[in-house]
Amino acid sequence: MDEKKVSRRSMLRGAVLVATGSLAAGFIRVANAQKMSKADAKYQDTPKDGQQCSACVYFQAPDKCGVVEGAVKPEGWCAMYNKK
Repeated sequence: MDEKKVSRRSMLRGAVLVATGSLAAGFIRVANAQKMSKADAKYQDTPKDGQQCSACVYFQAPDKCGVVEGAVKPEGWCAMYNKK
C-alpha cells in the first residue's frame, strides 16, 4: 500500500481555501439577490410602532432600500425592517 501523508500545513491551507470559497459564495448570492416588491414587503409610507426606514440597516439614503425595489420614504416601514 502506498499511503500519502498529509501535513498539518496542507490541511490548514485546504481549510482556509474552503472557508474563503464559502464566504465568497455568500457574497455572490447577496450581490445577485433580487429585491422584493413593495407589496410583498408590506411597505407603507408611514412608520409602524416607532420603526421607520431611516433606522433600518437596509436603508440607503436618500430614498433607496437594499431589499425593497423602488424609492422608499425615510419615514416609511416594511416587514423587512431590521434595526441598525
